[in-house]
Amino acid sequence: MKSGGTADRPEVGGEARRAAILERLRAARGPVTGAALAEAFGISRQTLVQDIALLRRDGHRILSTIRGYVLEERPEPLQHEVIGIHHPPERLERELEILVAHGVTVKDVMIEHPVYGRLTAELDIRTPEDIRVFVARWRASSLPLFSEWTGGFHYHTLVAPEAEAIERAIQALIETGFPVVRT
Repeated sequence: MKSGGTADRPEVGGEARRAAILERLRAARGPVTGAALAEAFGISRQTLVQDIALLRRDGHRILSTIRGYVLEERPEPLQHEVIGIHHPPERLERELEILVAHGVTVKDVMIEHPVYGRLTAELDIRTPEDIRVFVARWRASSLPLFSEWTGGFHYHTLVAPEAEAIERAIQALIETGFPVVRT
């Protein structure tokens, strides 16, 4: 595995090789062994270790695990907004459908309880399937929703990759007759 190309593995210069290593790690569904990377690029393990060190120096978060190298991508910063909303329990599903349809994750539900103060429950509802499961669990239980303790008023933390998605979702809620309070 010395430097030098072959017919199926042409020699790639250092900078281009490091970019290709990054792409291989990005595309991987799990750790990639150093031996596999060295073989794929026709380089020695020592050259690979040096390439990984240079990639790390350039700010790429490459983790070394016992199963191989993993590229830890920094997720795009997410936008958050807390809204207050009021509706009866039978409108719960429609509320969630509107939010999810606009690419918004409903991170949690909160209420201001007169005795206990702020109560929060994690939801992490992102997809129509998440809605289906949540609504089915609620209907199968005999327990009230948080919002039933406060006459229908509750808060949600909304999360999306861009503020515009949250804005469009809030406008859709308002247009559908949901009273929304921006906090």
